[in-house]
Amino acid sequence: MQVYPVPVAVTQARIQLLVAQAAKAPPRIIDDAVLNVFAAKNQAEREAIVDLKA
Repeated sequence: MQVYPVPVAVTQARIQLLVAQAAKAPPRIIDDAVLNVFAAKNQAEREAIVDLKA
């Protein structure tokens, strides 16, 4: 099993999600935080694929 490092952007997005959940933010804010986590993960995967091709 290979273990890949988690990019900083993904970690930061997850922390923002946890902060929003802990602060009991409105659902819209939490939804935006969840979308940011997925966007950061997708961007990290794209960058990893580009690195593999290079």
